[in-house]
Amino acid sequence: MTLQFKLGLIATILAGAIIGGCNSNNVLGPTPPGPTTAPAGSFKQIELLSRPAVKEAFELFEDHNKTNRAEPYADPVLQGQIKSFTLMFRSKQNAETLQAILYPNVMKADLSQDTTTASYLGYETGGATGSKWGGRALDDDVIDISLGAIFGNTLSALGLIPDDHKEVPCLTTDNVAYDKSNTDTFPYVQAPL
Repeated sequence: MTLQFKLGLIATILAGAIIGGCNSNNVLGPTPPGPTTAPAGSFKQIELLSRPAVKEAFELFEDHNKTNRAEPYADPVLQGQIKSFTLMFRSKQNAETLQAILYPNVMKADLSQDTTTASYLGYETGGATGSKWGGRALDDDVIDISLGAIFGNTLSALGLIPDDHKEVPCLTTDNVAYDKSNTDTFPYVQAPL
């Protein structure tokens, strides 16, 4: 599967979430503090993967099916594994901040913001990653952003926590560049090769 195909697929999914997922608070997805439950039979959830690299980095593969079938705000596995995994090599404050930012595993966008510029983890970090709108732009390198938050100094560089000086620089990137050859028409990325 080519990068362009993956980006086209992501753009299609995000467009569906924007069209069908708005609530009265102008935020995409369920709104904290409590979990929401969809009416029985209204959908069949196959995969819960809003944030690429999060499940892959924190969860044991054998636990993916539990997360895939869980409500985003009632995941029995992911929230605890974010913290327990991170505590193996980072500070407690870093682990708790990552847990607060990355759980629940949903993509949020604050439509009340006076901007149309998406910024991966922007909503969750109060705009520290670019804009408070949140969501995800086509050229956001979500894997490197996620890996930077987990293994790098992204959280301290954004001023969210003090630096714990326990970074693992060789794990902060997937070393895959995005060619940024977007188009002006939907799905906004080049056709697969």
